[in-house]
Amino acid sequence: MVSTHEHEHTLNVFMARLLSAGGLASKPEVARTVPAGGRARIDIEVRIGPARIAIEAEHGQSADKRRSAIADADKRINQEVVDCALAVCYPDSSNELNLPGAEFLWCVRDGSGSAPQWRIGNLERLISVVRLMPAQLGNPDFAAAALSASLDAAVERLSTRQKRSLAVGMNLPPGVKGKQKSEDWDKPAKRALLVVATAVMFHARLDPHMESVKPDTDARHDKRTPFKGAWPPSPAADCVDSSDPIQALKDAWDQILALDYKPIFQTGRFTLAIGEADPGFVDAVRITSRAALSVVRNIAGIRHDLLGRIFHTVLDSARYDGSFYTTTAAATLLATLALSDDQRDWASLKDISNFRVTDPACGTGTLLMAAAERIRELSSARSNLGALERELDKTLIEDVLSGFVVNLTATHMAATTLGLLSPTTQFNRMKIGQTFLGVDDEEDKAYLGSLEFLDMQPKLMPWPNGNGNGRPKQVESQQEFAMVAPSDLVIMNPPFTRDSLRHNQFSTEHERRIKQREKEIFARTPVHLSGNSGAFMYLADFLCKPDSGTVAFVSPLVNATNISALPMRQHLARSFHIETIVTSHDPSRIYFSENTRIGEILIVCRRAPFDSRGPTRIINLASNPRNPSDAMSTYFAIRDGSLQERGLGTEQHWPASRIAAGDWGAVQWLSPFLSGSYQQLKAGELFPVIKLGDVAEIGPAGQAVRETFARSKLPTAEGMRALWDHKTDVTRSMSATTDTAIAPRTGQAERARVYWSRRGRLMLPTRAFLRTTRAMAVVLDSAALGSAWVPCRFVDANVESSAMEKAMAVYVNSSVGLLSILGDRSNRKPTYPNFSIADLNGLVIPRALDESEETVVQLSAAFNTLHNGILEPLPDMMSCTTRLGLDQAVCDALGLSNDTVSAIRRDLAAEPSVTGNRFEG
Repeated sequence: MVSTHEHEHTLNVFMARLLSAGGLASKPEVARTVPAGGRARIDIEVRIGPARIAIEAEHGQSADKRRSAIADADKRINQEVVDCALAVCYPDSSNELNLPGAEFLWCVRDGSGSAPQWRIGNLERLISVVRLMPAQLGNPDFAAAALSASLDAAVERLSTRQKRSLAVGMNLPPGVKGKQKSEDWDKPAKRALLVVATAVMFHARLDPHMESVKPDTDARHDKRTPFKGAWPPSPAADCVDSSDPIQALKDAWDQILALDYKPIFQTGRFTLAIGEADPGFVDAVRITSRAALSVVRNIAGIRHDLLGRIFHTVLDSARYDGSFYTTTAAATLLATLALSDDQRDWASLKDISNFRVTDPACGTGTLLMAAAERIRELSSARSNLGALERELDKTLIEDVLSGFVVNLTATHMAATTLGLLSPTTQFNRMKIGQTFLGVDDEEDKAYLGSLEFLDMQPKLMPWPNGNGNGRPKQVESQQEFAMVAPSDLVIMNPPFTRDSLRHNQFSTEHERRIKQREKEIFARTPVHLSGNSGAFMYLADFLCKPDSGTVAFVSPLVNATNISALPMRQHLARSFHIETIVTSHDPSRIYFSENTRIGEILIVCRRAPFDSRGPTRIINLASNPRNPSDAMSTYFAIRDGSLQERGLGTEQHWPASRIAAGDWGAVQWLSPFLSGSYQQLKAGELFPVIKLGDVAEIGPAGQAVRETFARSKLPTAEGMRALWDHKTDVTRSMSATTDTAIAPRTGQAERARVYWSRRGRLMLPTRAFLRTTRAMAVVLDSAALGSAWVPCRFVDANVESSAMEKAMAVYVNSSVGLLSILGDRSNRKPTYPNFSIADLNGLVIPRALDESEETVVQLSAAFNTLHNGILEPLPDMMSCTTRLGLDQAVCDALGLSNDTVSAIRRDLAAEPSVTGNRFEG
C-alpha cells in the first residue's frame, strides 16, 4: 500500500512537470542548505529570474492540511532558502491522471506573518499566481521610504548652486514661479539623484551576469565596430567604495554602454557629469549609491513596481502634470483584460513581433511592463519557450513596446523598467522617447508632448550625451521614433490635472502659449479642456488601429458621470465597443493609481462594427486587488462570471445603445438592483417624471456666493443671511435655520444684489459626506443663500410655491429621492460627492409635483407632520422612523410599492459609498 507521504511525493513530481509545461522553471523535491545549518527539502522549487519560490503541498484540503501547508511554507521562508512560498492543497481525490483538471487551494506567503487568505482555482490560475509572486517580494513602501530619506540626506550635502545645476541640467523646474529660494531646488535635485540611484541599482542587477554578456560589437559607435577594451566593468559596490565613486561609476557605465542600455547609463553619466566634483557632491553620490545598493540587497531583484513606487515617492510634479503611478495590481488587471488569447498566435515569435503596444504617457513604464508580462504569459501558455524566452524579451522591447513621456527622469525610469524584463539581453533599440512639453524659444513654438501626434511628429528629445556639457544637441535621428500609429493596443494612465493647475511649472507666458496650443489642436473635438485626461483619450483613438485595435486606460471616475465628459464618452462609443468598465467600490481604495485619492475606473475598448457590438460589461468591485496575484484572481472571476459568488464584486451588462448615448451610470452603485431601479426611475417606469430644472431655478452656486459675500459675525445693515455649512450634527431634520450673516465683499455690491434676489427657502446640497449626512434637502424659515447649499425656487408653478418646497423636501429625503439625487452624482470621491448646478437641474422628480395639487398637498402635509423629526445618518436609514414615515408618504402619494421602496432603502443603507466601509453582505 502506498503511504500518504509517497503519494504526495508522486503528486509533487507530476505537479512540477505541469508547472514546467506552463512555462515555469520547476523542480520537485529540491534539497537546499539552510544558512543557519542543516538541510531543507522543498516540495517544488520555482525560479523566476533571481527569485526562488517554494511550493509546499499537502494531499487533502482539510483545516489540518491547510495549517500544515502554511507551516511548511512559512518555515522555508524563515530558513532563508527561498524568497517567498505558496502553500498548496491538492484535492483528496488527486492522482496523476486528474491533477491537470483539479481545483487547488492555495495561499501566498511572503514572510510577513499576515493572516492566511486562501484562494481556489484550476492549474491555469495557480500558474498565473506563481508567475506574479516575485512582484510581491519585499516591502516596496519601506524600500521607497528608506531610499527617499537617503536622497534627502544626500541633497543636504549639496550647495544651492549644485542643486540648481542638477535641476537645470536635467530640465527639472522647481515648480514655483518667480524668484526661487534655496529649498525650492531640493526636490528637483532629489529627482536628479534618483537617476543615479536607479542606474546603480541596475548596474548591481547586471553584475552577476557581466562575464557572460561581453559584447562583440561596441554599441557606443554608430557603425558596427568590434568591441575592444577591458571587460567586465567594475561591480557597482566596488565603484561606490572607491576613493572617487563618481569617476569609477562613470568609467563602469561607459563600459556597460558598449552593450547599449543608453537610456539608463548615458542619462546616469550625464547626471554625474553635470554635478560639480567637490566633496559635497561626492558625499551626495556616495550616500545615494549606498542606499541604492541597500535596496538591491534587501529586495529579491529590482522590480518595476518597486522602481515606480520609489519614483513617485520622490516625484513632486503630479500636482502640475498629472503624473500618476498605476498600481501593479491595476496594471496587471488592465493588461490581462486587454490582451486575450485569441488576439494573436502567441506561440509565434513572428506574429508577436508584428504586434504593437503604445503608451503615449508611459510614466515609469508600469503599464508597458504589465503588457509585456501578459504577452509572456500568453506565449508560455501556448508553448514552452525555453531558449526562445530571451528572443521574446528582445522582440518585446525592440519591436512591440513603445512609450513616450515628457520628463527625462521618467524616461530613464521607463527604460530601466523595460530593461528589467531581461537585464542580460543586449538591446539595439529601446523605443522609449522623451517628448518635449513646453515652449521652444528658438523656434518660437509651443509643444504638447505626445499629444503632438494629433498634428505632427512630436518634438523628441535626444538622450543626454553623458559629458555634462549643458543640454546636448540632437544626437539621434527622429526616424528612430517614427510615427507609432497604428497600434494594436494603446494602454495608458493619462495625466489628469484640472485646468487651474495644469502647466503651473512654466512661466505665465509659456503657460499661456501651451494652453493656446491645446485650444488649436482640440478645436472642433469632443475634448473638454477643464482637465487633460480627455485629450489623451482622443489621442488613444488616433493611435489605435482603425479596424482591429484595442484601447485600455485608467480614467478618473468623473469621466464616467460628469456632464462635461459626455461628448468624450459618446465619441469613444462611436469609435469602439466599450467592452469592459471596472470600478472600485472599496472605500479604502477607490483608485487604481498610487498617488491619488480620487475615484478611478479601468476601461477596455475594442474596434468593432456597431451592429455587432454586444453589451458593455460593467464590473463594480467590492474589494480592490492589492497585488498582482489578487488581480489575477479577480480577472478569472470576471472571466468565469463568478465575481458575486466569490464576494469580489458585481457585474452588470448595459446595452450598446445606452453606452453610446453616454450613460455609464452603472458605475455609481455596487448594487445592481439600485442601478436597475435608477434606470426605471429615469425612464418614468416607477412614476411619470420631469427634471427639476424644467420647473425650478437653482442657484447661485456656492462658489459664486463665496466669491461675492463674506461671512459676518454681527448682523448687517442689509439683513442678508445664508445657510453656509452642512454640519450634520446641526442639520438633523428637514427644517433648518440660517447659520451666518453675510455682507457683500468690497466691489461686489451690484453682483451681491443680483444674487440676493435669487435667494430661496428650499435648499439642496452642493456636497455631502454620505456617511454622516442626514438631510439632503431642507426648508428654511426665511429665504437665504448658501455655500454648501444652493437655493431652489419654483417658477410658474401650477401649485402654490411653499407647498411645493415642502413636498420636494419630503421627496428628496425619501429613499426614492435619495436614489434620484445620488444616481447621477459627480463622483470624484463616491463617499463625498459634489452636486453641480447641472447635476441638480437634471435631478429626476415626480411630474405630479408640477401637475397634481393633490400630490403636493399630500406630501406637504407629511412635511408638516415630520419636519422636526430627527433624520438618522444615511447608513442608519433602515432604523430611522422619520425616514420610514417619508417613504410611506411617498408610496401613498405616488402609488409605489412598499416592497420596492423598502428594497431601495435596504440597498442604499448598505452601499459602500454611503457607509464608508467595504461591503459586508
